[in-house]
Amino acid sequence: MTQKIDWFELSDSYARETPQIIGEVIRPTHPITVGDLDDIFAGRPLSDAPRAKASVMRKTYLTPEMADKADKQAKEEHLSGAALIRKALAAYLADPSGQSARIPQSA
Repeated sequence: MTQKIDWFELSDSYARETPQIIGEVIRPTHPITVGDLDDIFAGRPLSDAPRAKASVMRKTYLTPEMADKADKQAKEEHLSGAALIRKALAAYLADPSGQSARIPQSA
C-alpha cells in the first residue's frame, strides 16, 4: 500500500513551523579568503579583519569536573573545547583584575 505525498503541502507545513531567523546580515568589506571560508564552515562569524591563527600549543591538565563543564559550555556556544579555552584566556588576559573574582583560586 503506497501513500501519495503532497510534497508542496509538506514543504508549506515545514515553512509554517520553521522559526524566523532574526539577525544582522554581514556584508564582507574585503574579498573572502579560504581562511574566511574555514571560519564560516567552523561556525565562526565573518570578521572585518582576518583573525590571528593559533599556532603555539600549550598543554594543560583539567580536573574531570572542569573538563565536563568546559565541554558543556563549548557545546552551548557551538565552539570547540580549544576555542572555548582560548576565549576564556583572552578574556582573563584582557582584564585580569576583574576576572580574578570569578575564577576560583584552585583552577
